[in-house]
Amino acid sequence: GKDLSKLYAQKMADFVAAGGVTGKRHAEKAEAKQANSGSKKAKKEARAASGQPKKPPTGFWLYLCENREAFEKEAGSKKPPVISGIAGKKWKSMSDAHKKPFEDQAAKAKAEYHKAVEEWKKNGGGQEEGDE
Repeated sequence: GKDLSKLYAQKMADFVAAGGVTGKRHAEKAEAKQANSGSKKAKKEARAASGQPKKPPTGFWLYLCENREAFEKEAGSKKPPVISGIAGKKWKSMSDAHKKPFEDQAAKAKAEYHKAVEEWKKNGGGQEEGDE
């Protein structure tokens, strides 16, 4: 263990003496990543400004929104993780017949979304980005 740390210290000293900069590669990678990513808020605003249609809610999401107040009362909390946990358990235990109205509504919304996306693309939306 001590031999390796001495060897490391020696190699590092030689590297710095030869004009090397410690941590440079790591700093460059971090900088490149920062420049690439941008902020989540900026991406969201750019998407809104582009006029791109928002993705439609799923059947579960529609169910959750419709029954949120009942779940809040049952949980005694308004915290999203608590509420979505209760909703998820109930959704999983529901029969397909009870889920059907929400699924149908979601399917209709999805069809409208796909039409809107096609229209948006036809009108020149999304030219600069390769997703969707």
